[in-house]
Amino acid sequence: MNPTALAIAIAYGAVALLAAAFLIVVWHSTHRRRRRDEDTTDTGRLAHAEKVWLAIAVAGLGVLLLATIPFTPYGQGTPSPGAQPVNVEGVQFAWITNPGEAQAGVPVRFRVTARDVNHGFGVYNDDDVLLLQVQAVPDHPTEIEYTFKEPGRYQIVCLEFCGVDHHRMLGSFTVRAAA
Repeated sequence: MNPTALAIAIAYGAVALLAAAFLIVVWHSTHRRRRRDEDTTDTGRLAHAEKVWLAIAVAGLGVLLLATIPFTPYGQGTPSPGAQPVNVEGVQFAWITNPGEAQAGVPVRFRVTARDVNHGFGVYNDDDVLLLQVQAVPDHPTEIEYTFKEPGRYQIVCLEFCGVDHHRMLGSFTVRAAA
């Protein structure tokens, strides 16, 4: 597992544990045995506690957002200088890449679209690690940029069900060594 995925998994695991602990505390507090004839509930204290728990939840979600947002690959609108353009078209049930290769170490700007239905354009390395993915939508090109560090053959997979032969919608992309 790469370090980024590990950090995100740990963050979400910690939040899940805190949520489980919170649910146990709430369950325990609502299932205490009390005498039915006396109601000594301090509603002012409960209202204050609700506000405190809301603030804790908002702060926790804010921390989780700030901890994970640097890892999102979105917002890369303008191409890097010298990016290699590659046009990709998804058709049932194949990927058409033009050109079908690029140079390692130089950013590749994929312009992805579909001819028929929505497809999910995903590129995997030899270790079956997803390197990038983006939706391929008919008549709406989507661009994504990625820099391949290692030369080799990368597998292109459709990540969105697109029909009966979806499982056969595979392709490849070659990255050659830097000159």
